[in-house]
Amino acid sequence: MKREIYGNQCLLVTPMNEDETVDEKSTEKLINHIIENGVHGVLIQGSTGEGFLFDTDERKAFMDLVVQYIDGRVPVGFTIESSSTSVAVDLAKYAAKSNIDYLFTTPPFRHPHKDPGIYEHFKAINDSTDLPVAIYDGGAGIELGLGLLEKISQHLDNIKFCKVYLEKPEKVVQISDATQGKIIPWAGHDRLSYLMLRYGAPAMTSAASCILPRENTNMFNYIQTGEIEKARQIYLQMVCPLNAMAFYTVLDYIAAYKMALYFMGIIETPTVRKPLVQLDSIMQNELREALRLIGKL
Repeated sequence: MKREIYGNQCLLVTPMNEDETVDEKSTEKLINHIIENGVHGVLIQGSTGEGFLFDTDERKAFMDLVVQYIDGRVPVGFTIESSSTSVAVDLAKYAAKSNIDYLFTTPPFRHPHKDPGIYEHFKAINDSTDLPVAIYDGGAGIELGLGLLEKISQHLDNIKFCKVYLEKPEKVVQISDATQGKIIPWAGHDRLSYLMLRYGAPAMTSAASCILPRENTNMFNYIQTGEIEKARQIYLQMVCPLNAMAFYTVLDYIAAYKMALYFMGIIETPTVRKPLVQLDSIMQNELREALRLIGKL
């Protein structure tokens, strides 16, 4: 492992121009914003980053751009998810040639897969790289069983982390127990981040950290030092009001976080790639008011 991967790993949105190409200037500005406000790492091209709407060459080019802008200041994770094992392996090999610190992937998701198929997909990735790999529990609606996670922990040594995106904060403990600590569970749901950290997750991924980098990092740090009341206040007073409007449904959170960053003047446009659509006027207004409530406008 190149560097320790822990704490608040910010899930980066991908700023775009109105023609849906990458807005490089806004990308650099956003990266500087989150790093200067204390995130412990940056994870790119996941669902939040609309990586599923990019072709393979675009994903590689964006990775190279982000690595250039971050310039070693914090660890960088790159999402290699694909329902094609060969595509995921190709992306993993490409990342290994760059200054990527870890990889992130879902199970194959195009159609239902049996546990043996998911295991072989992860095994191919594991065997293709020396980088640490984080896998996704709950991504695309696919929950990883504890038996499968136990098997992975016993045989796939490069799989070090598991992001939990389930409305089951207690699964953080279950994963630790089932894998005897070999796979480290991450809090992976912005609406439940605080609770998952309270159940003992030693790291988190957060799309909301594009808007609240300092606050989420402080929340994480306070929980690690046992200052629970301070962490709870950040969650209830800052994180919850934002996500009440930005993450009220999984269908709109990408557009909402981009709109928030646009309102805050950090990115030039709130453009999302088709077939994603922008928030309607009512939700835009409510999001703006939530940002005012938490002092971001």
